[in-house]
Amino acid sequence: MRVIIAELKQESNTFAPLTTVEDFNGFHLLYGHDVIEKLQGTNSEIAGFLNVLKAKGHEAIPMMAAFAVSGGPLTAEAYKFLTERLYSGIRSAGKIDGVLLALHGAMVSVGESDADGAIIEKVREIVGSDVPIMVTMDLHANITKKKIKNATTISGFRTCPHIDLIETGERAARMLCGILEGTSNPTMAWQKVPMVTPACKQIDFKPGSYRDLLQETISLDLRGAIDSSAFTVQPWLDIPELGYGAIVITENNLSLAKELTSQLAQKMWELRSDLIDISLLTPSQAIEIALKKSSGPVVMSDLADGTGAGSPGDSSAVLAALVAAKPNKRCLVSVCDPEVALLAASVGVGAEISTSIGAKRSFEFCTPTQITATVIRSGVEHFRFTQKGYNGMRVEMGLCAVLEIGEIRVLVTSLPAFTTDPEFYRCVGLEPSTAQIVVVKSHAQFQDSYDAIASEIIFLDTPGMSSDNVAELPFTKIDRPLYPWDLDLVFDARVAL
Repeated sequence: MRVIIAELKQESNTFAPLTTVEDFNGFHLLYGHDVIEKLQGTNSEIAGFLNVLKAKGHEAIPMMAAFAVSGGPLTAEAYKFLTERLYSGIRSAGKIDGVLLALHGAMVSVGESDADGAIIEKVREIVGSDVPIMVTMDLHANITKKKIKNATTISGFRTCPHIDLIETGERAARMLCGILEGTSNPTMAWQKVPMVTPACKQIDFKPGSYRDLLQETISLDLRGAIDSSAFTVQPWLDIPELGYGAIVITENNLSLAKELTSQLAQKMWELRSDLIDISLLTPSQAIEIALKKSSGPVVMSDLADGTGAGSPGDSSAVLAALVAAKPNKRCLVSVCDPEVALLAASVGVGAEISTSIGAKRSFEFCTPTQITATVIRSGVEHFRFTQKGYNGMRVEMGLCAVLEIGEIRVLVTSLPAFTTDPEFYRCVGLEPSTAQIVVVKSHAQFQDSYDAIASEIIFLDTPGMSSDNVAELPFTKIDRPLYPWDLDLVFDARVAL
């Protein structure tokens, strides 16, 4: 059998600056056989597709693999460019027996609030009603009517931080092969839950309600499900249909699928109050605590500027607090500011610069910080993920500089790179394990690697477009009532749909 495999992934934050095609080049943008050559053996859904298709003897027809760091909605031009490459490739592929499609599920473009749903709808139009389309999505996808109507099945990650990308691809591919070989008839049920919760609580390897929810999801496989997913939604989407989503797939048993879906949805709703219960400290409070500790590193999460949540990584709010504190122990912090990186390159290593830094793209939320610093490193940088999630994938940081301000080391990047892996600092000669304070711009994924070296983890209350004080952000397009905006909302999963 001939099976299309493709990826088009970006997690949008509708409060963030727009995303362009160039942002995809910063992670990966591959076509044709390069999709297989570059992604086989990586922790990716594409690799999972390839593993199963090869084992079953089916032919993979690679179309494209496009993945950008989280950011604002795609420009109309970027969305058109990427989708037209996908659609034209499928049209020219000849006879197709199935489609395996890796999407994020929370992608928005200018003029299209449900970009992933529109992609599935168009692929369905091209291949026809009889060709199965199996879709994988990030756990933070926003499930919509359009996605459900046009996909044969939707499978989501079951870990957060996400480390099961390859396994999720394999789950979807196995269901597709069952259909192609005439041994399976997957039947999918779904349910929306009118709630949104902060991302910093979404950790699956620590005791708590979130882990309970994901374990409940997986346990449905022992109660008749052949696949099940809890979609706990990326919260920075000011769009209709926002909310949690539950999906259960059974073997040709719709009534059981609906029953298990309602149980999963009810579990989500029962945990809602605990899932919004967060504790955030101001940068000055956190720095005072950290500098009093006998050992580090104290890892501080500037989550409101989280590059994995769509923010540009250019807030200097924590840097400003560190400069004011004048720490006598090593502190590592990053700011995405291509202008400062270029300035540092122009004056060279060893020179001193005085400049404002930060808030070039997040100026509606943040203000720049005035600094005087010595340039101790300059150059184009990258690293590869050593974490389980995205293991082995290359991350471009663009032209970078390392600035010295007393015991503070500022890593200035030109691209809003993921900061979740210690390799982000190590690739420029900065060692997180020996620092007293390490600042990351991430809600959850950093804990996959930093837990092993952190003496303490503190979540910060800072300004930014990916703040976990979600109800305080300027939402105008979401459907109401919606928890936690409407705390007295009544919801019963048994009669919701």
